[in-house]
Amino acid sequence: MLNAYPGGADTLHMMRGRLSIAAVALLTAACGSGLAGEPLASASPDVDRAAHLLRLEPQTFPRPEVISVDTRPRFQGFDSAYREEVTLAALAEEGVKVFESKGASEPFLVLPETTIIGSTTVVSLVSAPVDGWAEVRLPIRPNGTTGWIRTDAVKLYVVSGRIEVDLSDRRLTYYENGREALSVEVGVGSSYSPTPVGHFYVTDSVTLTRKGTPWGPHALGLSARSDEITSFNGGDGIIGIHGTSSPASIGGAVSLGCLRLDNDMITRLHALVPIGTPVEIRA
Repeated sequence: MLNAYPGGADTLHMMRGRLSIAAVALLTAACGSGLAGEPLASASPDVDRAAHLLRLEPQTFPRPEVISVDTRPRFQGFDSAYREEVTLAALAEEGVKVFESKGASEPFLVLPETTIIGSTTVVSLVSAPVDGWAEVRLPIRPNGTTGWIRTDAVKLYVVSGRIEVDLSDRRLTYYENGREALSVEVGVGSSYSPTPVGHFYVTDSVTLTRKGTPWGPHALGLSARSDEITSFNGGDGIIGIHGTSSPASIGGAVSLGCLRLDNDMITRLHALVPIGTPVEIRA
């Protein structure tokens, strides 16, 4: 499926590695842990905010185990495959220099070559490149921040799918080449720590090797950041899409910002979605 892009060519491998589950704790820092098997209740006025956020303490996470980082995406020259219904992403070959405007002489930001999870850094293009420059979405605060990169400093590749999330309907839909491929019910953030809305993209894709984790068998990290949780265990409140050990919580406003799927559904989504895939979250 993903290794059969039309016009596909050279394969670029992302960092392949084994990391401690502390990395997943960073990715899911804005998610409820649900270790006792019960979902977070929807926020109510008589719930103490501090007590609610205590679920983020590091000791609530499982003992260290290993995870694996997905090896996708696979590169293809975008000139031969670019179509209206697809988008482009840029894969870092080294630190990504980001400029405030097209043609600026000095970068205002340099993204590291790999993410905090261990994936090769990617950025999602807002539109097609122009004169050797491209406007890109950035995995930083505040949400929605964009910048410009030089296209000769990265590898551009085609992303043929996209994810749309409707928080009101609590539904996630994945489209491949403009056609619906998967539509599933999700758990969303509570009123104390809502899921942020906007245009984002998938930055990481991991598989958890220990069964029964609060995040299920897989997790997708997003460029989105929690508006409520700004620091956790070395991370900055990264929003994720993941499975759950509390399937009864799916469909509720139950998490600390992340999107929860049934474990079978996150397994299917993980198999379909490469990093760089655009994600739109609507209220």
